[in-house]
Amino acid sequence: MTSIAKMFKLHFLSNVLGNHKKTVCAAVLLAMLAPSIAACQEDPNAPAAETKHHKDKDKDKDKDKDKDKDKDANTSGTEQPATGAADGDTSKKDKKKDKDANADKSGVPGKAAHDHEASPTEVSWLITMHGVDGQPQQITAVNGLGQIKGPGTGPVPNGSAGAAPHDLRGMAILPDQSVLAVNAFMKDSRILHFGAPDANNVRAYMNDFAKQGPTNPAMLHSYAIAMSPDGDVYVSNQDTNTVTRYGGFGRATPGAPLPHPESLAGFGNLPAGVFIANSQVSPVGLSAVRGMCFGPDGYLYVADRDGSRVSSYDRKTGERVKIVMNEANGLKKPIQVTFTEDGKSLFVGDDETEQVLRLDMDSGLCSVFIPRGTAGLKAPSALVVSAKWLYVGSRLTKEILRFDIATGKPDSKPYVTLPDHPEFLLHVIPPVEPDKK
Repeated sequence: MTSIAKMFKLHFLSNVLGNHKKTVCAAVLLAMLAPSIAACQEDPNAPAAETKHHKDKDKDKDKDKDKDKDKDANTSGTEQPATGAADGDTSKKDKKKDKDANADKSGVPGKAAHDHEASPTEVSWLITMHGVDGQPQQITAVNGLGQIKGPGTGPVPNGSAGAAPHDLRGMAILPDQSVLAVNAFMKDSRILHFGAPDANNVRAYMNDFAKQGPTNPAMLHSYAIAMSPDGDVYVSNQDTNTVTRYGGFGRATPGAPLPHPESLAGFGNLPAGVFIANSQVSPVGLSAVRGMCFGPDGYLYVADRDGSRVSSYDRKTGERVKIVMNEANGLKKPIQVTFTEDGKSLFVGDDETEQVLRLDMDSGLCSVFIPRGTAGLKAPSALVVSAKWLYVGSRLTKEILRFDIATGKPDSKPYVTLPDHPEFLLHVIPPVEPDKK
């Protein structure tokens, strides 16, 4: 309404109200002009009501602004931050993309592999336990709440030494969600291949990926298994104190022993597949091999229990690159090893001191991360990093404990209580905390 119209209405109204002889007409006019009076009394700074024309015009302006933003982003070559986001924040879409990318790098499936977000009640872990001689075992499934859900694998045909599986140990997950697991029994050493989980989260036995025999004699009383960045499979063997390697599923004959590395060329007629020889053959060999894992640098890190050291090996040449931890760091009997997700720290469980040590990969400084007896830890075994936690098997108390990586503080209670001594732990879906759902 224009200011002239407002003035006219107010002036006209005052005349009507001042004329006592025309009361009836005033009342009628007041009723007619009430909406206009209300409009005049509104906040003069308030914007006028939008018309369709104005809305369309504003939409066109917004589109032009968006086009300009896109043009600026393309010109500068940098991604524009989300409007209203705090410094350092990324969009939900970028976070999801980063999560899936990290899952692919680590070999642990994320949403892309499962096509859904993990729930705390879903099976997140597979656990192998020590077992009882002569009795078949199964890999145990545990959900994200630390609750045992039952067997995680189906029956396995008996081996050459009778009931199987027997002495289950190390495990590795493959990109198709199938799992390799070590059947460590010295009379029936082999790598079992289980398929992807069915509707009941049970993995059926598929075949033997590799097994001990005339063409693979070094695989004897195997312990740990590690997948290299290029997809080949490495196995530590306790009774031969060797690390052997086998072609991955990308090769023509998966499970076949691979040729010796060039570093072993001068050591005579070694068994097929040997990647690291024992200390009786090589001066940089192993005395009592146990756990191993690949580091962010692509090297294989191997625990030598009786050698009281952890060493790194170049997977291309087989050369020992470095002794990264030994008795000078307080290490006595290393059993298992694992890296933080960012690759900046190496954790090592010590069976003699019953501690977990932490090595800073940048500075080379070694410190005690979990002191002896913390949270009841007795004989550390399985070591796995997931998100903010380091999960540790406590063999003698039959528990899986977890410790905050940032502070070293243990959780308020054991994560899992088991019926037997834990050996290895594998996360098949990264566990989700209940309060994050």
